[in-house]
Amino acid sequence: MAMIITPDVGRSMMEAIAAGRAKYVEQRYRQALNSFTEAIKHCPCEVAKKKRKRRELEDQEGSENAQALLTTLTATRPPSLECLNPLHLKALNYRSGTFEKVPDLRRAQADARRMMEIAPCSPEGYLRASKLLRAEDKSLEAFNVLTEGILACLEGPSEPEHLRILDKARNPLKPKYAKVDPLGSFVSLSWMSTARLPPELIQDIFGRLDLSSLCHCLRVSKNWRRLLTASVHYWRSLLFTGTSNPRKPVSARSLRKLLSYSSNNIRELLIDDARRFVLDRRKFDIILKAGIKLERLEISNPPEALILTQIPKHLKYLKLDGFHRFYRPSDLSRDSYRTILAAVAPTIETLDISGIPRQWLTEAQIPMMPNLKHLRLSKGRDQPWPLSVGHLLRSTPNLEQLHIEGINFNVIPPGYETLDTFDINCLPNLKALTIVDTKAHMSQTNHHDPSTLDAYRRLTVLNAGRKLRVLDLHYRWDYTGFHLDSTDIFSRMHGNPAYEYENLEEFRVTKLVISPQVAQDLFEGPIRAGKLHSFDIVFPLPKFREPLGESSAEHIKKYQWLEGAESIRSIGLYDFHFKSYIYMAEHPLINFLNKLPCLEELRITSNHFDSSDFIVTLRDILNLVKLKSAYIPQISGMAFERIRELAQQKGVNLVWEKRLPKWPLALKGD
Repeated sequence: MAMIITPDVGRSMMEAIAAGRAKYVEQRYRQALNSFTEAIKHCPCEVAKKKRKRRELEDQEGSENAQALLTTLTATRPPSLECLNPLHLKALNYRSGTFEKVPDLRRAQADARRMMEIAPCSPEGYLRASKLLRAEDKSLEAFNVLTEGILACLEGPSEPEHLRILDKARNPLKPKYAKVDPLGSFVSLSWMSTARLPPELIQDIFGRLDLSSLCHCLRVSKNWRRLLTASVHYWRSLLFTGTSNPRKPVSARSLRKLLSYSSNNIRELLIDDARRFVLDRRKFDIILKAGIKLERLEISNPPEALILTQIPKHLKYLKLDGFHRFYRPSDLSRDSYRTILAAVAPTIETLDISGIPRQWLTEAQIPMMPNLKHLRLSKGRDQPWPLSVGHLLRSTPNLEQLHIEGINFNVIPPGYETLDTFDINCLPNLKALTIVDTKAHMSQTNHHDPSTLDAYRRLTVLNAGRKLRVLDLHYRWDYTGFHLDSTDIFSRMHGNPAYEYENLEEFRVTKLVISPQVAQDLFEGPIRAGKLHSFDIVFPLPKFREPLGESSAEHIKKYQWLEGAESIRSIGLYDFHFKSYIYMAEHPLINFLNKLPCLEELRITSNHFDSSDFIVTLRDILNLVKLKSAYIPQISGMAFERIRELAQQKGVNLVWEKRLPKWPLALKGD
């Protein structure tokens, strides 16, 4: 309620305030107090206040029960009304400052509180009160008063400048006292209100934390612990990986407690180092009992053989590493590794095992896995026996992605009349094939085991190659200088016109040198169809005593059929060796790259270059070829810093690591 201020009242207050300020400058504080008090008395709200108190006292004297009436009046007394007289606020502020000089901090605080009462949306009272509290070493109370002022300004009509003034006064105190609990309400000046994070956002934030961070959050407060343990969503995925990999063994009691947060209903469990975890049979049994609906299980490096006491009937993703080490020929009936794989075979969709069960290798006892879509196999160091590729593929009829690493094969396609029928009809849904051969040689005189090489050939033409979308061959061989014969991994592909990579999207090789003519025969079709978008080229070794860079220059010129291909978005260049060119535009590699109109990503490395020559080539490419990203894992030190700065100037995202695709591969449309 606004009070009417007459010109006489306003003039009287201004004269009294001016007189008080003059006496304050002369350090006549007592006389200044009297002047400021006189100014305050002239304000209409103070006059109305005095009249109200006088009426209450008169009513109190005429009452038989004065004490009861006084209590009633105090309880029902209306709060102080906001005074819109700026001279009243100014007089109170000056009088509070004068009391501080006297000093009389109690009365100075009383005036500051009065300022907050009559002008709750003005910063002066809060600033004065916080200053007085800091003078008494009450920093926390000063911070709270300023925060109270901000809240009052947010609730009522106020100027944004008032909020900025109050928040600026809080800045020196924020490092110590501005602790915001995101689970409660807090002041948000950006939103100009008190704010509370939506429950959905809180759940999303906690859902992004790793297991170690979640366990630390349990110790913040009882409120945090209650909220985190009330939601089983956070604890259904227990990933003991990376920073969450425990440094000390996890006790059975702690494991039970952790599992209880999910109501004993975990869906994912990943243990990077089961030996450090000390995952024994007792703990594994506890996990199985809490994982009735377990969908993903990854265990590496177990300290002992684990027994499957309860079959997880919903398991879809399984990764086991090192389980083959506990094979005992004397007790074949109790081979726990084979038992685990046989038990989950009906439901498993993704299987990643390092170290193959002995029975799969020597007796071909591979269980039928009708739902398996993604398979990754690698043999252990002490497993020299071959794996029957025929039995393997017959046991996985719906396989979509196959990744094999360091495996010796024998080709025994059971149930097929001819080998050609085996090639065409096997794995009709295969979309991605990765072959990693760590035992290949580059010398023609040191051939692979013929059966293994024949298995590789047959794998590259499964289902006639028509459904294949990703072909990734980490296989070292250089047959560009030889006739296409039994050493050619693609001999079955280009030897039969019925085979064609018509849907291929990615072709990756980092060691396999292919002649440009063979590459054209195999991949020109999907490139011209606009499907093949990622392509790799490995350059041959330089010939003995040839002019510097001649082999690489001749090799890249034979890829003229690739020039102008609009489908190519990413290209890899490996083991090239070019001489330096005075004019960068004459460089054959730069000319080739500039003729790929839609090129965005470059993956490049070479082991045949001097470091300085390689840096010059990289510099020329970044200067003349338009790119979005480049993967260059070979350089380091100051050379990397110079290349990084140049890439930044050209708007190229430079990545100092190899581009390793995730497994299973994320294929579009799946």
